[in-house]
Amino acid sequence: MSENTKVHIVYCHPDSNSITNEIKKAYIRGLNSNKIPYTISDLYKQHFQSDITRKEYQRESNNASLDLSRDVLKQQRLINDANVLTFIFPLFWMDAPSKLVGYFSRVFTLGFRYTNDDTESSMNRLRQVNFLIVTGSSYEDLLKDGKIDALRTVFVDDRIADKADQTRMYFFSNTAAHKRERVLNRERYIRRAQKIGRLTPKRIW
Repeated sequence: MSENTKVHIVYCHPDSNSITNEIKKAYIRGLNSNKIPYTISDLYKQHFQSDITRKEYQRESNNASLDLSRDVLKQQRLINDANVLTFIFPLFWMDAPSKLVGYFSRVFTLGFRYTNDDTESSMNRLRQVNFLIVTGSSYEDLLKDGKIDALRTVFVDDRIADKADQTRMYFFSNTAAHKRERVLNRERYIRRAQKIGRLTPKRIW
């Protein structure tokens, strides 16, 4: 059975002049060219609270009866209203920015992303999850050091796991401000991000 595609984007970068922001805008242009509807959570722009509260910590300690905050419920609804979820962010010390780490901690909650028993969690299974990851280092160095595999373990195997039919990771590397390759790669990366958005199918089976 097929369904119309709807994408939710989780974007996380503090600088609107960054190449990450250009990649995000190019990805959206690709979606628009294919008339694919989308929503977006711009975590810095909306001042998303990344620190988990004491009550939220207690809730995750096997006390799912405690209420979730409105901002968390909103983010969970945005995920469940979509069938494609796309994360766009830079690597900071081989991890997502702290605000996105906080997003996972606060939004992927007990009862939504996972359960501690045999009951079904309320997060819908997604047709596709994309990670568009911007790195200062080269892809070759990250691969050689085992960091690509480590990132796949964290983001694909742990954060998403069985909640998606398909998960893809796209790396945009060599973007450190001092690197000559950054200038050379800029237009190529913008075209690539736009193509990723444009090739998103309008209907998913």
